[in-house]
Amino acid sequence: SLVDDKTKHTLRAVVTTPATFAETFLAKGLLGVALAWFIGVLILILNNAFGAQPLLLVGVIGLSAAFSAAFGVILGIFVKDTNALFATMKLIGILLYAPALIYLFPDLPQAIAQVFPTYYVIAPIVAITQEGATFADVLPDLAVLVTFIAAMVAGIAYLSGQIERRELIRA
Repeated sequence: SLVDDKTKHTLRAVVTTPATFAETFLAKGLLGVALAWFIGVLILILNNAFGAQPLLLVGVIGLSAAFSAAFGVILGIFVKDTNALFATMKLIGILLYAPALIYLFPDLPQAIAQVFPTYYVIAPIVAITQEGATFADVLPDLAVLVTFIAAMVAGIAYLSGQIERRELIRA
């Protein structure tokens, strides 16, 4: 959405209103969280896959949605156009999917997966759904996930301030 707005120059139009870049990024990020969380819960409903810890699972999906949305906003800030977005996603795709690939090969040392940030999205969901993990069991992974989310949100705030200053200088 951000890349499309940048390409069509609608992002500049939005920030000529009283909305700032930070508010625009926040709105897009919150929409991303809501959509990702809704789709995740919908998939659980369609598959009747809530398991023994449905509230915990829905909460972890919410955190996963926040992680994904923050990552998407950061990509949207840096990427110039749709072609560059697709190229970037292809380039970093293996980094995003690595923990899931490592799960597919149990002979590999599973600790390797912890190097990748998406491990902290996948591991709690797998633990809750397949191993019946409780909140206490997944708390360490969730703490790391929340730390990643906070760092990305702080990065977005910093970048939006930089963009705001750069635009003020241009004006």
